[in-house]
Amino acid sequence: MYGDRPEPLEAAASFVGSRFPQARAAFLGGSVLTAERTPTSDLDVVVLLAGPPAPYRETFEHERWTVEAFVHTRQSLDHFWALDAGRRVCSLLRMCALGAVLTDPAGIAPEIAATAAARIAAGPPALDAAELDAMRYRLTDLLDDLAGCDVEDELVHLAGAVLQRTAELALATAGRWSGGGKALARALRDADPDLAERLVDGHRHVVLYGDTAVLHRAAVEVLLRAGGPLLVGYRLKG
Repeated sequence: MYGDRPEPLEAAASFVGSRFPQARAAFLGGSVLTAERTPTSDLDVVVLLAGPPAPYRETFEHERWTVEAFVHTRQSLDHFWALDAGRRVCSLLRMCALGAVLTDPAGIAPEIAATAAARIAAGPPALDAAELDAMRYRLTDLLDDLAGCDVEDELVHLAGAVLQRTAELALATAGRWSGGGKALARALRDADPDLAERLVDGHRHVVLYGDTAVLHRAAVEVLLRAGGPLLVGYRLKG
């Protein structure tokens, strides 16, 4: 499956041992250990250090694998978990909660994994009224642009933006974690597979046929669940 490369766990453990011999703990997360892995999956490695130069993120190549290293202290891990939660994403939390332990000389991996799992289970922060209004406004504005557009390449870009904003709004109003790129698609499939399919079908209709009706219907349905379209009268202070 991995050609002339070592298995992911073997490569990740070797990477940590060679690059971070001082690591207090390390995890291998991401899709490479799941059925969702692809030929281009990389190794997402979370490394815990006692102090500086953490925190930072760096990309490496190791034994023909691309490695994304998320290097933290225990304190910075909490900080970045909170930042991600504010954006309603839990990628770093998932790496720690569901990842494979690569090394744990400090004996802190079980506490980190349990804390991350509990935070994921608790869900993202509640969506406040201002956040909801902003999401409704952005999607309403995009739908107006989509309805009035007759330029092929602009339609394609608008359709992608409508799909993304609709998915984010649907997940936020359902109290579910969101994501970016393929993580957004997976989160929506898990939360609402019917909507996920209709949004992709709507996007396909725009790209292939210039037909915006299918995508528009799906997006308006989500808007109505969230309180309806919002444009005239929206006010943002500051």
